[in-house]
Parts: sequence; structure tokens; C-alpha cells
Amino acid sequence: MSKNIDINVLIQLVGMLGVIASLIFVGLQMRQTQQIALAAQAQARTEMLLTRHMTFLEGRSELGYRAFATPYAELTPEERWVRDLHSSWLRDLQQNNYFQYRLGFLNEEQWQVIQARIAQVWSNCDLRSGYYAEDFMEAAFIDYLMALDDPCN
Repeated sequence: MSKNIDINVLIQLVGMLGVIASLIFVGLQMRQTQQIALAAQAQARTEMLLTRHMTFLEGRSELGYRAFATPYAELTPEERWVRDLHSSWLRDLQQNNYFQYRLGFLNEEQWQVIQARIAQVWSNCDLRSGYYAEDFMEAAFIDYLMALDDPCN
């Protein structure tokens, strides 16, 4: 009789372990689904912002050319506004890329290319005024930027 009790206890234990394992699996799937949803929302917001930033230049390529081909100190107020707008466009794009990388949606090879682009923009002191705006940046991205070499200071 004691062997039957031991077998029943063993069967119940295996059943409980199976239920626990399946709950852990479902929890992990829910977490992954939530991360994918957050990344998709961030991507959609970034695309909307990027489109909005660049609509001001539609049909005005000469303004865009002057704003990007002329040293910042020599720009008119309108051209500086365009350059700063472009800088904020870059910031939003790169901040989204950093967010996507932190969630694991960019591989190391992609991230290395993006890191080089971020460092290039960060080291361009003329772009800094429109690029760096703490009110519009995630704390994690600010921390990342602060860890980069800074030739502007």
C-alpha cells in the first residue's frame, strides 16, 4: 500500500511541476509580447515624428541645401531652425534605435553601425544645439550620450 501512495504523490508532484513550468512559459511569452508591442509603438511614434520634422522642407530643397552646406554661424535664423529641426530628427531616430537595441530587436552588427552614426552626430558641435534636448530624451539615452567622447566641451 505504501508504494501506491508514493506513486500517487509522485504523479501529483510531476503534475504540479508541469503546471508551474507552463505558467512560467506563458509568463515569458507575455513579457516578450509586451516588449514587441512597446517596440512597435515606439517605432510608430518615431516614424510620425520623423515625417513631421521633414515636411517643412517639402518643395524647399534650396533651403535644405543651404542649411546643411553652410557653417552654422553663417546661417540665417530660418536656416538655423531647419538645421536644428534636422538635428532633432536625428535625435529621435537614434533614440528609437537605442531603445530598439535595448529591447533586443537589433543585433550587434546593426548596433555597431548605429553607434558609429550616433558618435558622428554627437561629435558635430554645430548639430548639438538641436540634437541634445533633455526634455525630449529618455534618461537611458542621455546616459548613453554622456558616456561618449565629447569634443564639444
